[in-house]
Amino acid sequence: MLFFITQVHEPENCPKDIGGFRKILINEDVEGVILKDVYVEHGSHTIIYIVETDNYNNLVKFLEPGMLKCTSSISPVSSLPVAEILKK
Repeated sequence: MLFFITQVHEPENCPKDIGGFRKILINEDVEGVILKDVYVEHGSHTIIYIVETDNYNNLVKFLEPGMLKCTSSISPVSSLPVAEILKK
């Protein structure tokens, strides 16, 4: 299952100069969780992850490093090819 995760941190908790989000806010080593894509909106200190997993508990472990540094919202999503969207 795919999840759209929005993670927001305060400027004073920005991981930019202390290892980056990959070291401070997420744990990419959690078994069964695949990080598909990452988008960053620097001005609002917002990071968006597209993650694939079949185990919600593993998703929580993936986000655990950032629990005291930011807020996260998690939404299940589905993938729809652009060709399907454009079909009439």
